[in-house]
Amino acid sequence: MAAQARVIVFCGKGGVGKSTLSVAMGLKLAQAGKRVLVVSSHPLEELAVAISLDNLAERFPEAAERLFVVYIDPVDQIRDLVETHFPLPMMARAVLNSSIFQNLIAVAPGLKEFFFLVRMQQLAERRAPERVNIPAYDDLIWDAPATGHFLSTLRAAKGFETYLTGPLSNAGAEMHRFFSAAGSMRIAAVTQPEEMAITETHELCEGLRRDFGIQPSTIILNAVSPVCLAEPEALATLDFAGSSAAMQFAIERGIAERELCDKLAVELPIRQLFVPRLAQGDGPPEESDLDLLEDLGHYLDLEQLA
Repeated sequence: MAAQARVIVFCGKGGVGKSTLSVAMGLKLAQAGKRVLVVSSHPLEELAVAISLDNLAERFPEAAERLFVVYIDPVDQIRDLVETHFPLPMMARAVLNSSIFQNLIAVAPGLKEFFFLVRMQQLAERRAPERVNIPAYDDLIWDAPATGHFLSTLRAAKGFETYLTGPLSNAGAEMHRFFSAAGSMRIAAVTQPEEMAITETHELCEGLRRDFGIQPSTIILNAVSPVCLAEPEALATLDFAGSSAAMQFAIERGIAERELCDKLAVELPIRQLFVPRLAQGDGPPEESDLDLLEDLGHYLDLEQLA
């Protein structure tokens, strides 16, 4: 096993499917025999509303033993630090319950993001504290928050290196080097073929390039229509005149999506990976969600994320 886990980041505008794709990628890798940790940007209760993993152990027993999904609460990390450095529990509780501590957590710029990244780097480098019961794994998948929050989280490490001194500055410098290293992670920018999401993809790529000197290795165009994916010869045979109003609308939408994807490829010459719009089944939610995750996995080629 390598000294460091492979890190795969799914980032982009909120609502474009990052969480679902992250878990689908995790399931695919776990089915292939890898031990996978998915770090969710949502508390697990919220994630369960979006995508259910109920019955995972029954449906995919071997993969379930290798797939772990966690949520990192930075406030908990800060509390752990305080408790570790105060030998007397009573003193630690006094600090944690003080208004000064509560206000510091609320207003200190970048503090929560900094501690989130500390734990992320620990997990990626397999240096998690002993009390954190996470087995060794091969891949870490970060279901990153929406673009603005994602970039500000990465900037936190750079800010601690630039503006502070001492241990926090050293930790910030180490994290900034880790998260800016092209070899440390594979970044997939997730978008959908619509104007707002693509505009935010431009902002994401510009922020990564300007502040960290890195770019996504892949742009995942998620939930694209069959028309968008059709071969030019097939499009030429479409009969607009003989189609219903609903079909005409679908065709026109698909053509518009195709034009947006082509324009994006010119403006951002980054490899594109297309994931079609898939419908969930008619069965119970837990079964339909597992079917969807498995189906999505067929379109997530890890080599294209390299």
